Amino acid sequence: MIRPLLSIIVIVYDMPRQALNTLISLSPDYQQGVQAGDYEVIVVENRSIRNMDVEAIAALPGNFRYFLRDESGVSPAAAINFAFAQVHGALVGLMIDGARMVSPGVVQYALMARRMTSEAMVVVPGYHLGEHEQQFHLSRGYSEQHEQRLLEGIDWQRNGYRLFEISCLSGANPNGIFHPFMECNCLFLDVEVFRDIGQADERFDLPGGGALNLYIYRKAAMHPHTRSFMLAGEGSFHQLHGGVTTSEVAERETILNRQREQLSELLGESFRSPTVEPILLGKVPGPALRYLKHSVERGMHRVQRCAERKEDMYADERLKEGARQRVLGAASSR
Repeated sequence: MIRPLLSIIVIVYDMPRQALNTLISLSPDYQQGVQAGDYEVIVVENRSIRNMDVEAIAALPGNFRYFLRDESGVSPAAAINFAFAQVHGALVGLMIDGARMVSPGVVQYALMARRMTSEAMVVVPGYHLGEHEQQFHLSRGYSEQHEQRLLEGIDWQRNGYRLFEISCLSGANPNGIFHPFMECNCLFLDVEVFRDIGQADERFDLPGGGALNLYIYRKAAMHPHTRSFMLAGEGSFHQLHGGVTTSEVAERETILNRQREQLSELLGESFRSPTVEPILLGKVPGPALRYLKHSVERGMHRVQRCAERKEDMYADERLKEGARQRVLGAASSR
């Protein structure tokens, strides 16, 4: 058996339509510049009253492996670790929320970054389908039916870059790619780095995993053996599905406060977005240019603000380099 270089983990719960869209967007018929043998997709579904259609998954072109499991808890952490035990690749992609479709160059550029360096940590910017973030969907009159009409109107399976036309930036990265990200919902990193950061910490036991995604991203970004690659012209696009933090519910702020508390407890300090400087990789198609323009404008504002405050825009990059040199020094002295 020839092992693929990349294994992509997709976690699913109670979102059959949305998850199938995600898998279609990961198939080699949709992804550009790759072959089916280059990567595998490991789909782990925690059983619900609405499970995916196994035959529909089997009919997809490409290398998909599907696992249905029973989960007594409300967090995807255990499912992530179960999936990680199945991977064949040296590079792992993490899509904790199975409702996120991706643009057509994501796999190609993730593999390209890995071929440049084994330390590649590939970050795909996040978007929400619709004109506004989906936690405001009730107030704005946005629904799954409206979303399906939007998707049908752009024929996304033929040209996935048109997803940019019907989307808005996620609240985790509202200022674009030249500001520190809080999280990444489509992240690629070396399997040994993921193992070294403790994989998915199962102490994140809140619904949806709480702030697990933020924890993993910060741990990975701050690891001395990662170099951040930003796919400026690609995206992961969140579909409405009743997610814990992407739905308009009365107790949402209470939920977020508890998530922040748990995140600080498990980090051992207050969370802050890692200030690592990304290497930009990939093309920027026409529909994504408005987001690049927004990123540049906000980035220039950040440059000015940091200069006035005499702050290092990418202070964590210097911390990481110091840690890297200490590791190299310790290794050479053995």
